[in-house]
Amino acid sequence: MNKWTNEEIAAFDKAQTLQNRPYNDDKTTFEEDNPVWEVTVDNQVFIRGAKGVNDTKWYQAGTQNGGQIEVAGQKFEVEYQAVNNAELIKDVTEAFNKKYHGQYPIDLMVSDPVAQATVALVKK
Repeated sequence: MNKWTNEEIAAFDKAQTLQNRPYNDDKTTFEEDNPVWEVTVDNQVFIRGAKGVNDTKWYQAGTQNGGQIEVAGQKFEVEYQAVNNAELIKDVTEAFNKKYHGQYPIDLMVSDPVAQATVALVKK
């Protein structure tokens, strides 16, 4: 695995969304191709499934098959790693609140069911 560079983290911090493209089981086509909110914490990039762990299709596809993301015109192959550490989930929730304060649907994105669907995007 490769670490995100300072320049890449800065691009994530500046962007409002990233383009999320988790692979289907064939690992050549995408389950979805949608913009999603993202935040950084300790030089890591995180996204969340708005419908929770079981009902977010991209969460299921991404954690099984990996995928591709795009931010600021740059594409990256990534692994989607489920986050189970309660303290890290709390830090990610704080980052979502700070970055997207006052925007819809921030209340949903920091709710407990959605927080449980936190994913770290790990650059390949």
